[in-house]
Amino acid sequence: MRKTSIASLLSLAALFAGNAWAQQPNLKPGLWQVDVAMPGQARGQMAGMMAQMRAQMASMPPEQRKALEKSLADLDASGTEFTDNGVRMRQCITKDDIARYDLLGKKTPDSCTRKSSPTAGGAKLSMTCTRPQMAVEGNVKFQGDKAYTFESVATVAGPDGKPVAQKSSGSGQWLGSDCGKIKPGAHNG
Repeated sequence: MRKTSIASLLSLAALFAGNAWAQQPNLKPGLWQVDVAMPGQARGQMAGMMAQMRAQMASMPPEQRKALEKSLADLDASGTEFTDNGVRMRQCITKDDIARYDLLGKKTPDSCTRKSSPTAGGAKLSMTCTRPQMAVEGNVKFQGDKAYTFESVATVAGPDGKPVAQKSSGSGQWLGSDCGKIKPGAHNG
């Protein structure tokens, strides 16, 4: 369940991080911070799971430890961190990124189908994917060109194969025009 939760959370965060600015051509390019919070059982677990994984690294065989250290370093380099409430991502959005995406989000990853429609101040989104297998329903609302909020429900297959629904909410905030160490495209997959 833990691997499924982390993978689902990252997929969901990437979906809304990417879709939020894809829906709005007037967002400012630069460094954005996206916070995703998960209520209920998942709340408070993400940072604890990462701490537990780091503690277990000491007893891992060298090859496995090295691979995990690389994965953690890649997460850090991409601006991703786990918080007590979920995940925080920082992403560098360029003018080209904003221009490349269509207003209603008709472009999708190969394994997904997406529907979206404009709403007052935002958009309603629906996406179904086969890899990872999941379905997402959500809404995004913009607060000018420097912020947005979203709410969603993602349904994924649990460890026993039965569907598990996970609610989440979050926000995106423009931090500035300088992306610092975060490279463009780190979460734009």
